[in-house]
Amino acid sequence: MKKRALLLAVVAACVTSATFATPQTQWQEGEWQVDLGAWNVEASTDTNKLFGDAGIGDVTTNDKWNLQGGVTYGLNNLWALQYNYYGLETKDSNSTADFHTDGNSQEVNLLYSINKNFAAYAGWNRIDNKIKGDDEIGSRKNNIAQIGIIGKASLTDKLDVYGKAAIGTKNTTIWEAGLGYSITPDLDVNAGYRYINTKLVDKGDYDVIGDDANISYKGFIAGLSYRFGSDSYEIEEPTPAPVYRPQSQPQTVPVVQQMPAPRNDYYLESVHFGFDEDQPLGTEQSKLDHFVQVAKANPTHTFKLVGNTDAKGSNDYNTALSQRRVNNVAAYAQSQGVAASQLVLNYKGEVNPVSTNDTDQGRADNRRVDIWENK
Repeated sequence: MKKRALLLAVVAACVTSATFATPQTQWQEGEWQVDLGAWNVEASTDTNKLFGDAGIGDVTTNDKWNLQGGVTYGLNNLWALQYNYYGLETKDSNSTADFHTDGNSQEVNLLYSINKNFAAYAGWNRIDNKIKGDDEIGSRKNNIAQIGIIGKASLTDKLDVYGKAAIGTKNTTIWEAGLGYSITPDLDVNAGYRYINTKLVDKGDYDVIGDDANISYKGFIAGLSYRFGSDSYEIEEPTPAPVYRPQSQPQTVPVVQQMPAPRNDYYLESVHFGFDEDQPLGTEQSKLDHFVQVAKANPTHTFKLVGNTDAKGSNDYNTALSQRRVNNVAAYAQSQGVAASQLVLNYKGEVNPVSTNDTDQGRADNRRVDIWENK
């Protein structure tokens, strides 16, 4: 019985992970993301490391779908706070010593947006692994510190590929990869595969333990993510022009033709860039989305994109750099549904600074694309 109980305790493991639905690398202040999905989990370990010659090789439980859930809140454009819940229930193994797991994992992460393609996170994970055979054998709780990185890239305007990797205490390593599809700007789904390997026991923990042993959890995942709560731009409805109706008397009235009001340029946004970079900073995503929202809500308006640089480098190089910056902002807008006919592109290079080029902050202010709305 002692050996059987210890064999069942093989599945008392520590597990860590980031998000299970399509992971985000950027967020907006005040924005909430709710994740809901399922993970088809199986657990396995090498019993030969536990018992030496008395082991029976790799023992694997049968897989079972588990509920997954999480909430993320954007503290600002750089930082977000996250809570996740993971079920860790599996079915009886097919080995001579049947066992399964019935527990859960709860974690809290602090996330940091590096840019639009990468984010880093660190957090704490509390694992409760309940071990069951014919009846409940026992429960082992673990506390794990973890750090990780998330990567995400667009394959099309709606399809993303993502990957993430993490390390944690208890010799824990994690990787996950998959695809995410955007149904709407605020709703997306994903499918992928996740693998986790973590320490189970140390040599000498029990009299019969022959060596350090790890356990792995792995399986396919599917998830749904919904975002809400960020500040949205509301378009004011234009006041209708007064309608002049002729009175019944006199018989004829002069027709007064109203000249159309002149159109003017109105400043909308400035999207900023890193030194010698033609892709916007990760913190500028909310500005890009704001620009797209206004442009799509006003299809008769045109938008002038004016590229600028700081004064480092030659004038010819900076003019070309400002052109690439404008082209990338325009390409993003068009990928989100803005008509090319609404965009007017202009490149100023270094000749139109808004701040001094003698300080780091001043040069950062000058690395921008100004967006003007003509209405």
